[in-house]
Amino acid sequence: MEEIKKVLVVGRGAVGGLFGSLIEQKIGGDFAFLCDEKRKQKYDTIPYTINGVEKKYNYAVPASPCPVDLILITTKAGAFHEAAEMIRPFLKEDTILISGLNGIESDEQLMKTFDQPVIRAISQKMDARYHDNTLTYTQTGELVIGMERKEQRESFERLIRFFDRIGFPYVNSKDIVHDQYSKLMLNCGINQVCAAYRITYGKTVNDPQYRKLFIDVMKETRDILSKYGVYITDHEIAAWVKAIEALDPDSMPSMAQDVLAQRKTERDLFSGTIIRMAEEKGVSAPLNEQLYEQIEAIEKEFA
Repeated sequence: MEEIKKVLVVGRGAVGGLFGSLIEQKIGGDFAFLCDEKRKQKYDTIPYTINGVEKKYNYAVPASPCPVDLILITTKAGAFHEAAEMIRPFLKEDTILISGLNGIESDEQLMKTFDQPVIRAISQKMDARYHDNTLTYTQTGELVIGMERKEQRESFERLIRFFDRIGFPYVNSKDIVHDQYSKLMLNCGINQVCAAYRITYGKTVNDPQYRKLFIDVMKETRDILSKYGVYITDHEIAAWVKAIEALDPDSMPSMAQDVLAQRKTERDLFSGTIIRMAEEKGVSAPLNEQLYEQIEAIEKEFA
């Protein structure tokens, strides 16, 4: 296998814009954002800034494909299937696929759809905010990656060599499936509390009422996950709280950004998933149900 040289990122929102910019800084013209022709025309004409600095990037479209070595999908869940179809012309046998989506389902969907190697991943600890072609952040965060099966070793080591070569922020997980469930637990707490009450990271962790709800939702989610053999410790919960405390207090997670922009949220990936899992085990998830209903009511207000 050749070393990774050409990279595509699908989705130029908060996570995709941040990670894509870090990769482009190191590999230049071998990087591009993948989008449809309509978005390309928009992106080519409307200025795009990152932390106040205007940036220019290459934009690839499916009509003009070339094989690439790595594809990172960072779209919203609602655009995932479109993104999966869009990448087909750019695939070769050893193209590595990574999903940066929230939730626990997109990796499985990629594995079922493509024969190419899929490396499980989690994007975390960034405070990026994207609005009106403007990306701002104070924490770059990191991509947690993990080798799920021994047959992934060659592709996984190839990915690590690439990240090491360009200085990309990543963590090598010892149990990536566990870590994905732990991140789901965090998202059920921080994303949904911020979205339901339209508040920032700082308000959530500094206001006793919201801080308690944030932690209680994580604990409820943990208890339900334990019914499936996923055991998350108090130490992990405390570490997530500390991680949120380190973010820009005036920023907010993606779901809260969606609410403010009147976009459909990913509540079905978070509380929706946990509620279904709880029902299958004959237990309740009252806090997740409460937040699901609150966010659903907010969405109904959108024009």
